[in-house]
Amino acid sequence: MPAFRDHDDFAAYVERYGPRLLLWIWDRAEGELGHQISCADFGSLQSIPMSAVQAIVGHLSAEELISSHGGHGTDTSAPVVTLRTAGAERARRLQALRANSVQRGRHAARAVLHWIHANPDRQPLRISGFLDSPDVFFLGEPLSRSEVARALTYLAEEGLITCAGPPFHNDVGSHVALTSQGVSAVLSGSSDIVAYVAQQRERRRPAQHTHIEAETIGHITQGDSDNSVHNSIEVHTALAPADLARLIAELAPGLDLEPESRAALLRSADALSRGGGGDGDSDGNPGPDRQRGLMEGMRRLLGAAPDTVGRQFLLDAVGQALGRLLGS
Repeated sequence: MPAFRDHDDFAAYVERYGPRLLLWIWDRAEGELGHQISCADFGSLQSIPMSAVQAIVGHLSAEELISSHGGHGTDTSAPVVTLRTAGAERARRLQALRANSVQRGRHAARAVLHWIHANPDRQPLRISGFLDSPDVFFLGEPLSRSEVARALTYLAEEGLITCAGPPFHNDVGSHVALTSQGVSAVLSGSSDIVAYVAQQRERRRPAQHTHIEAETIGHITQGDSDNSVHNSIEVHTALAPADLARLIAELAPGLDLEPESRAALLRSADALSRGGGGDGDSDGNPGPDRQRGLMEGMRRLLGAAPDTVGRQFLLDAVGQALGRLLGS
């Protein structure tokens, strides 16, 4: 039997080759549950010893996906197996996954990155070596040259590898090496490199802060023409109700609101600034309950507006003012 350092090492091995063997059996059985299949060719196809094939067969048998009918006498004996109902059902799901172009692309990015990392003393590497390695297989089916080239382009554009030298496919270079960011991606242990890259990009995105003191606005940046939000805004000084009302009256016309919603927002701001009925103090300011009701109404109107920096700015200002009103 192949030597495995621990259970996790064996589990990783089975995770890699188990689906490949199951799909290989399913393909050759043509979906027939009683058809006996010799696993003699699988080991040579995957470049693994027959003892490893026997270990994978034992695992799939324990999961009741296949039945084994012999071939365990020596390390060189090829197991003979038949497909079980549960195995056929899982194989169908794996086949659908194998045909999914998005999943194939994610696998290609991860597989290329880990293949380069596994050869640290020979970089830059010729990517043609990846095509001859077991890493090129996705659930038993090899990635195409164009799929590998797309993965190289993505990894290079994200700064995880360098890709230069003679063309490998179209304009993609054939000599590849990891960058420090690529090493970090591998060492992170992430099984999804695309998700890892997205997380890192979000962390590197600069945050722009807006400080408000009384009724002075330090800086406001609206979104682009698609009203995309590119900044995070913090209101560090909670505004008094009258100041909040003046701020909303100033910025509401620039929000992408429906006319009725904009008019309602301005009416609430006007009521907040001049009393607007209800119990108030001797100066005509609305009482706490009335102020809270007006602010809650403003927050609902702003919450239904398209997501822009200006809208987020006012939501933060209203939230701060409500917190101040409620003593939080």
